Amino acid sequence: MTATLNSFGQYPFEKSAAIKYKEYKDWIEKTEGKNQGNSIYSLTIPKFFNNKDSFTVILTPHLDSTIVSIYRNSKQIQTFLEPIGFNPLEPLRLADFNNDNLTDLKLIFPYMGNGIAALNVRVVYLLQHKDNTFSKLSYFDKMSENRKERDFNKDGNFEIITMTLTSYQDHSFWLFNLFNIKNFDLVSANDKFNYPILIQFLYRNNYKITSIMSRQKMKEFAQEKPEEYDRQ
Repeated sequence: MTATLNSFGQYPFEKSAAIKYKEYKDWIEKTEGKNQGNSIYSLTIPKFFNNKDSFTVILTPHLDSTIVSIYRNSKQIQTFLEPIGFNPLEPLRLADFNNDNLTDLKLIFPYMGNGIAALNVRVVYLLQHKDNTFSKLSYFDKMSENRKERDFNKDGNFEIITMTLTSYQDHSFWLFNLFNIKNFDLVSANDKFNYPILIQFLYRNNYKITSIMSRQKMKEFAQEKPEEYDRQ
């Protein structure tokens, strides 16, 4: 989605500077047992930590959930549980999302549905602490491709944009909310930037903020946290 704002296929927030990632796509798949569906996925990043220790994430899917295990060198340091299975369609993305000079990670778990359900994903952020442990922030979202974080006010702390489907007066809308990372938590940034915004769902490309309701009315759709938000 490029070119000129709105009229040539760009959402309003895409005028703000996008974060830059390092991407790692080389997932290693290991199958356990006779059932070929019992796959475990791993990815190692050498010299990830400041002291050059490696980082490894191992993802163990179990039907509708996934165990996320974090290793520093060969030592397991943390484990998280996500309420969705995993498919290695998306890369592991690295960036400093909260401007603390530490490298963080982003994972996207696709839902693998059909129609609008195909847009359902679980977004997972692993935010690094100074002691090289991680806080995990995750939520359900909708996206056809990775939605980049944007720096609306150029402070280095990138805004996270979420998208959900909502309705008003017999119309359907894409609802976009903004969040910042603060104290290793997601907090609403809607008031800072006159969000949320609603864009009418049509059976064609549409990038314009709706005129069916006022921007003040849109504030009634503001979310304090993303959908099914979890912090550990």
